[in-house]
This record gives sequence, C-alpha cells and structure tokens, in this order.
Amino acid sequence: MFSRTTSTRLMLATLGTLGTLAASPAALAQAQWPTQPIHFIVPYAAGGAADAVGRPITQALTAALGTPVLLENRVGANTIVGAEVAAKSAPDGYTLLLAGSSTLALNPAGYKSLPYDVQRDFVSIAKTVSNYHLIVARKDFGPSTMAATMALAKSKPETVSYGSTGIGSPTHFAGLLMEMMGGVKMLHVPYKGISLVVNDLLGGQVDISASAPSAVLPHIKTGRLKVLAATSEKRLPSAPDVPTMWEMGYTGFTSGAWYVVVARTGTSAAIVNRLNVEINKALQVPATRAMLEANDFAVDGDLTPAQSAKFVTDEIVKWTKIVKAAKISFD
Repeated sequence: MFSRTTSTRLMLATLGTLGTLAASPAALAQAQWPTQPIHFIVPYAAGGAADAVGRPITQALTAALGTPVLLENRVGANTIVGAEVAAKSAPDGYTLLLAGSSTLALNPAGYKSLPYDVQRDFVSIAKTVSNYHLIVARKDFGPSTMAATMALAKSKPETVSYGSTGIGSPTHFAGLLMEMMGGVKMLHVPYKGISLVVNDLLGGQVDISASAPSAVLPHIKTGRLKVLAATSEKRLPSAPDVPTMWEMGYTGFTSGAWYVVVARTGTSAAIVNRLNVEINKALQVPATRAMLEANDFAVDGDLTPAQSAKFVTDEIVKWTKIVKAAKISFD
C-alpha cells in the first residue's frame, strides 16, 4: 500500500504534468504540425522562373508533410506585395515565401521605405537555387569583349547604354556592379520585361544588357547578339566557352537571381529545421535537379537555415554598398 506521503507525491507530480501540458498549447500545436494546408507564396507571375523552382518544392512538401502545400502567385511592386503578406502572417509555419534576390537584398538596398524588414520579419529556411547572367551586346556594337566595352564606357561616359528589366531588378543591379567595378558611367534604360530588352538589343536601340541565359542563348547561337561575359564565378554549363567576369579580373562580380524559402520570424526552430530537410531533399531528386539545371539554375539545396541566413545578410551588405556608391534610391 502507498503511504500518505507517497500518494501526495504522485498526485502532485500528476497535477504538475497536467499543468505543464495545459500551459503549453503552442508546444502541442508544434508537435502536431502540420494540421492544415500550407500557403507557399511566390511573389512573381505564374509560369516564370520562380514557378519552375516553387512547383517541385510544393509538390515534394505536400507528399512529405501529408498536407496540401498550395502555391500562390502574389504579384506586384517588384515582389513587395507578396513579401508584405508573408511578413504579416502568423509565425506558425503555415505561410512560406519563395523570396528572391529582389525581395531579400535588392529591395532593402535600394528602397528607403518598405512594408517589411528582412532581418526583423523573416527567418531563413533554405537557399534553393541561383541563376546567373550573361552579358550580351547588339551584334553591331563596336566592342566585342568586356575589356573593350569598359574602355569605351570609360572614354565616353554615359554613351554606352545598358537595358534592364526595371529599376531595382537584378539586371539593373548587374549594370550598377559593372559601373562600380569598372569605374565607368553608362546610360541605364529600364524596360518592363526581358523580352522587351532583347527586342531592342536585336533592333540596335540599346547596346548591352545582362540577361538570364535562356532569353539570349538562341540569339547568340545565330549571331544576332554578341556575348561578352558570364557573371558566375565558374563558367556556365550552358555557355562553357564564355569567360566569366572573375576570369577577366573582376573578382567578386556575381549577379543574377537566387531564391531562399523564408517564414515569419517566430516560427519554431523545429518547424524550420523540418522544412529545411524536406526542401533540400526535394532539390536533390534527380528529375527535379535535371529540370532546374536545364533551365540554367545552379542547385544550392544543401545549406542549413543558419547558412542561408548568412548568405542573405552578406547579399544585403554587398548590394547596399553598391547603391550607396551610385548615390541612388528606388523610391
């Protein structure tokens, strides 16, 4: 038989356990997560490069987590619309954002005021892929090398024109990086999409531009555009004969688009770590990896949340310095 003292101890231990459980609904919810659909926001138009990254991830997460992961295109204001939705969501892991270089680094560098703060509002989950640029020129542009282009731009400031996909876009920042590292000043011509830039390159209305390889390689192969350089550290698989800016002495010249999956700050580490593992697995599926690489994406799906966060911080620092050097603002 139990003594009175033993019975009292058992009762107090039981009450203590029940009290702990009753006081920790958040812990219970996290242990059971997910119990409802997850919203995966892509702040870009449907059918674009971001969708090519997001769709295999959402499909893999749906299978791995046993709950629907719904891709939602929230477009507008250079990704700011979608980012604001994610920044104001609950920190419960049910809203994720496929945040690109514009969202996490270029917008904070170029805009004085944003409805979100990257460091305050988001926790990085996983860096997924990177997509680098080719720098191309119209076929009758005088220089045929990057060195000759820089020399012309230096001798005749603001006469070499470069087209971009809009103020604050990755291609705009590629031009700013060319100006800063080359010590030159060019004429920026913003457009509302890469197809418009390519059309004017083909028509001779603009001199050069940085572009995703897929948009310009067909024209390079037919001789309608000249390729000057790649903006990756290593040569691109789709353009192995094209030298990189690094090879030409512009060490550190890297530009393009990259994507990191983020959630609202305050999301539990357990949820963040689980998502990191599943996203990294998804990117290593042979068919998924082959599809992404065929579209000139370099798969980065092996970084931890902490490594992904450090990458974002380093990019913010890099591009903020460039914007300050150029003395410009995108507001």
